[in-house]
Formats: sequence, C-alpha cells, structure tokens
Amino acid sequence: MLSAIAGALGHRVSLCLGTVAAFVAVDLLLVAACLFALRQNVGLRREVAGDVALLTPADGTWMPPLAGEDITGTPRTIAYGQEQRPTLVYTFSKECDFCELNWRGMRSLQAMAPDRLRIVYIDTAGDVFTPDYLAAKGIGRSVLLVQLSPAAAFVYDARAVPQLLLVDHDGRVQWSHVGELARRDISKILSFIEHD
Repeated sequence: MLSAIAGALGHRVSLCLGTVAAFVAVDLLLVAACLFALRQNVGLRREVAGDVALLTPADGTWMPPLAGEDITGTPRTIAYGQEQRPTLVYTFSKECDFCELNWRGMRSLQAMAPDRLRIVYIDTAGDVFTPDYLAAKGIGRSVLLVQLSPAAAFVYDARAVPQLLLVDHDGRVQWSHVGELARRDISKILSFIEHD
C-alpha cells in the first residue's frame, strides 16, 4: 500500500516538475525573443574591443533622448533637435586604460569645435570626484551624467568604455566607436561637423 502511494506521489511530483520546467523554458524563449526584437529595433551592431564583443548603435540609428542624473543627483535629459549642433556622447571610466589615452583627443575636439559640438560625458562608475577628475584631464564645462536611466543605459550600451557616439541634431547616429580615439577618428568627427 505504501509503495502504491509513494509511486502515485512520485508521478505527481514528476508531472509538477515537468510543468514548471515547461513554463521556465517558455519564459526564457519569450525573454530571448523580446531582447532580439529590441536589438533589431534599436539597430545595434557588434564591435570588438580587446577580446570582448560589444553592442553599439549602428550608423543611422535614431537615438532617444539621453536621460540620467548629473553629479548632484539632479535628473537631466539630453534631447536632440533642440540644438542645431551635433552631440558627441563619450562613455568613460576612470579605471579604463584606453580612456586615459583618449583625453588628449577629447581636449582637441573641445578646443577645435567648442561652439559646433556638444559633448556629453558619461562616467560609468560616477562618484563625487568625477568633476575634479575631468578638470585634471583638462576637460572644460560640459554635460556630465553619472547615472543613466535603465532604458538609456541599455540603448546607449554604457558598459562599453571608452565609447564614442556622434549623434546629429536630429538624433541619428552618424558614427560610433569603441576603443582608442585615433587621429583619423578626430578628423572624421570634425569633417562631419563642418558638413552638418
């Protein structure tokens, strides 16, 4: 009698586990499908920085306003179309070696096109010392975000450092790059600014 009860109970447990496994599998498929659809909609592309494949917005992709918080915790939204100049979004980290190599180029861009290019700096590990850090690097007054909204962090893929996105005044990506900023990259940005 006990063995019959144990057998029936075991059968019900295995049915329940099978049902739970089926629900988990369906949920995972739905999550994967949603992520795939979102990536297709946003138009992300792969770039390789070191050994890591990163997703960056593809050229021509429309970017939503960049929402986050500045160093004081004040919400900021960087919208496109309000200013008739392109925006360069630079994502960096103080611990990133390639980011260290890029400060010279970023200073050059600020000096060459101060009124024709808006530069937004995103510190992936922002803290209260970030303004002092930027000042020590020779970076003047610019928009600084230290905490992106979850949606902006996903779309702008703020994990990739250093990342540069050149967004035109209509909000479309004209150029994106992950890694060291070369002289030809600076020339490409300046060329776009002159013809925009």
